[in-house]
Amino acid sequence: MHPADLAILLHRALEVRLARLQELLGQAHWSEDMEQLHQVRVAARRLGAVLDLVDPEVYPGHKGQRRALKGLVDVLGLPRELDVHADHLRAHHLEARSTTQAAVIEHLLEQVDRSRAKARRTMAKELHRLRLPDLARLLEVPALPEPFQRATLQEAAWTCLEPRIAAALGDLAALSAQEDPTALHKARVRIKKLRYAVEALEGAFALPPEPVQKKLRELQTLLGNHHDLAALEALLWKAEARLRSHDRATLCGGVLELLGDVAEARRSVFCAFVTAAEGQDPAIFGDDLRPALGLPLLKESRP
Repeated sequence: MHPADLAILLHRALEVRLARLQELLGQAHWSEDMEQLHQVRVAARRLGAVLDLVDPEVYPGHKGQRRALKGLVDVLGLPRELDVHADHLRAHHLEARSTTQAAVIEHLLEQVDRSRAKARRTMAKELHRLRLPDLARLLEVPALPEPFQRATLQEAAWTCLEPRIAAALGDLAALSAQEDPTALHKARVRIKKLRYAVEALEGAFALPPEPVQKKLRELQTLLGNHHDLAALEALLWKAEARLRSHDRATLCGGVLELLGDVAEARRSVFCAFVTAAEGQDPAIFGDDLRPALGLPLLKESRP
């Protein structure tokens, strides 16, 4: 059970994030707009991050609400990914080095656009079936039974954050040693969850946590760019195999040329991630975060 001060802080964070999600969901045709769809997905993730921090037994229906939010995020995942692929391909089309390469990219864009249309039709059906529960129930003032932990708000916030810091940053060295797109994507999700948790607990900080948030945003952005390029690369390999099976040699050659550019960009982003991750581990991050909370450094992390 959280201390009362932390429970109240988290409930207020929940109110703000729920209001934002409800505002976005209330906009007409939001699912048809690429940016609005992305904003809904981000808002659902932010609300989910707060629900991961609260005491679940205090909130009636917590498990079902959390599951519904995850379902919403998952339903919007494929349309969002295909939107990103289309954006990347359009950017490459603008920089095409020849009319042949431009034609190849236009062919790929046609394929992606068909997949986007199909994904959105499926998304519309799944959203109808999803039927989000009454999220406003989360705004009901929860009961706060005794006993509470005997801890300050700052100590309680650290207790929430410490395991998330270890999960998000504990394996950065291993991730930097060998490029593994799947593992890097999972790390990005953990880092994003940590950033949202710090954001939700901002009211507990004596000093603005922006410096540590900046580090997390940098890592998250690099890993997000890496994931987008790795996913696009996988899509291009599938396209190349399909074209090769139909003896489309010219188109195959154009796709392979584009693949080289995408792979080079992916490797460049991975190198940037390795540089950004250097020296970032849970102990160092904790040494930066605890003073912002007004807490002393941990003894084991002191020189």
